[in-house]
Amino acid sequence: MHKLSLPAPHTPLEKEYRRIAESAARCIPSDEPFDATRYDPAAVAAARDMWVVRTISEYRSASLFSDLATQLMMANAGVDAIAITMGMAQDEIRHAEVGLRAVAELGGSRELDMPADVQRLESFADVCATEQALRNVIFGCCMSEVVNCARLVDHLDTMKDPFLRDCVRQLLADEVLHGKFGFLYLETQREWLDDERRASLSRFLRHAFASLERQFSGSAAPKRTLSDHERDLGLPDPARLPETFYPTVEGAIIPGLERLGLDARAAWKTRRLARPVDRTPSTPA
Repeated sequence: MHKLSLPAPHTPLEKEYRRIAESAARCIPSDEPFDATRYDPAAVAAARDMWVVRTISEYRSASLFSDLATQLMMANAGVDAIAITMGMAQDEIRHAEVGLRAVAELGGSRELDMPADVQRLESFADVCATEQALRNVIFGCCMSEVVNCARLVDHLDTMKDPFLRDCVRQLLADEVLHGKFGFLYLETQREWLDDERRASLSRFLRHAFASLERQFSGSAAPKRTLSDHERDLGLPDPARLPETFYPTVEGAIIPGLERLGLDARAAWKTRRLARPVDRTPSTPA
């Protein structure tokens, strides 16, 4: 197990990191402080626990995008796609910093224990390097990150705390690109996507959709009623998880993939987990 901590202030490394972070940020952070006296302490503690989980997830996602950049290199992707993917890995590190600062403001530590293992992308030995990269772009960006965007938008629609709203806004500003990138990259592969390759990717979608549903639908989440303070602090409402997931799949993900010639609607209707071994693609935050 290792630790994630905020950068030590006023060091040469912190100065260089701040220059990189500020140049990459897609929205200007607010200096709004958090006022814990406005809320029930139990709601603040629940929000802190949520941000601990979110921070760990964001930090671990950086290795997935780093893996994806390597896969894109092996697939002879352009330098633009590779550089953007490396930038998305950097985004996840910045998101971890945003999350860690939120944890600290909510009364937690400025340092978190991280899982010892490093997340890695799924490796598909039965396909070429180009299709392997495309599969992970589709699942990680066109699917997972698009759902993440929908969830963050839903949080912003219901939460009221100005400090935490700004934290979510910073994450969302980057996640929009992460989802959009998948469709932009697929567009660059139109000439490569002949009928046989489209059919192969469409078969993959059957398992990808099933994995996505299992991870994101929230259908199995215990139902509970949020207090007003919990809602104001942005805790997710379990009842809304399916309500954001299914419309996002059917209204955004499927049409986007269909425009690229993939049989996404049929794959969604016939979705099933891979057998005999469940090969669940890795998911960025």
